[in-house]
Amino acid sequence: MRRERVTITDVARKAGVSKVTVSYVINGREGKVRISEETRRRIWEAIRELGYRPNAVARALTQQRTHTIGVVMQYAAIFGGWSGFILELLHGASHEAIEKQYDLMMYTGAHGNDAEHEANAVMDGRIDGALLLRDIDDPLSDILADSGFPHVLIFTRARRPDVYYVDCDNVKGGYLATKHLLDLGHRTIVHLRGSSHSAPALDRWHGYVQAMREAGIEPEEGWVIEMPGPLSDAAPLVEIMRSPNRPTAIFAWSDDVAIRAMQVLHEMGLRIPEDVAVIGYDSTEVCNHTDPPLTSVRQPIYEMAREGVKTLVRLIEGERPRRVARVFEPTLDVRRSCGAS
Repeated sequence: MRRERVTITDVARKAGVSKVTVSYVINGREGKVRISEETRRRIWEAIRELGYRPNAVARALTQQRTHTIGVVMQYAAIFGGWSGFILELLHGASHEAIEKQYDLMMYTGAHGNDAEHEANAVMDGRIDGALLLRDIDDPLSDILADSGFPHVLIFTRARRPDVYYVDCDNVKGGYLATKHLLDLGHRTIVHLRGSSHSAPALDRWHGYVQAMREAGIEPEEGWVIEMPGPLSDAAPLVEIMRSPNRPTAIFAWSDDVAIRAMQVLHEMGLRIPEDVAVIGYDSTEVCNHTDPPLTSVRQPIYEMAREGVKTLVRLIEGERPRRVARVFEPTLDVRRSCGAS
């Protein structure tokens, strides 16, 4: 025989309180009203005895909230990688979401060539707001902004003045990396650049060019190699490292790419840092475990992800923070891959 579903009314009746009081307790909102410890105890006893299970769908319909945040990357496959950057991002985002009593959903299906389709998937009612890590020319943020859907761009800058974002000063980060190599005496420095659609990649490249030109060096053709990820074609890097005037240093736009470059150099029989110095970007924990440990520009990924969630929750709850852009400062973590420690 099918058991009849226990409702919040049943719990309220057994505990001798109102449905509103039960709702405040089970949703963790006791701070909104004064509820005694004795009342809370009776409510939880009634919940256990009756076997009450809140209906998340019904609660969402009633409150018009799911208390869920979506994380939407440019490419869903990013979630399946071993990237230290993604692990740190999710670490920070989940900690802040837990603190704010929100669930975190990784969107792996809202991807494709149709921006309207993606936007509809994001706004289909499963989440209250979205953290977006997207290319600078991607239209998803514009569509969400025009629809009034709460979202925050993270680890990239926004094109529109009304879109909130959390980023690092990537121009300064690219400058710090290149200046470090220049200060060590390097003059032929290869830059492994990310996608031309990525704002952080472009900004780090601008920092590289700025530092080189300040040193009176115009980067030669071939010194800038587009290498968006560790699985990108490394043939151009191999070719330039076999040239008669082989570069003596490499600045990679991410740690993942820097580690791939180190593997290529090892396979070519080149020593790091004796033959070639290497520097990365992000300074995740993996940098301490490469051979040699990888010098890298640190952006505070954990703190930035937490800030993104914090800002998004405020937008979801109807606030409009005065500061639209939150830009963190990068620092340099010197390890042994550049010959200085």
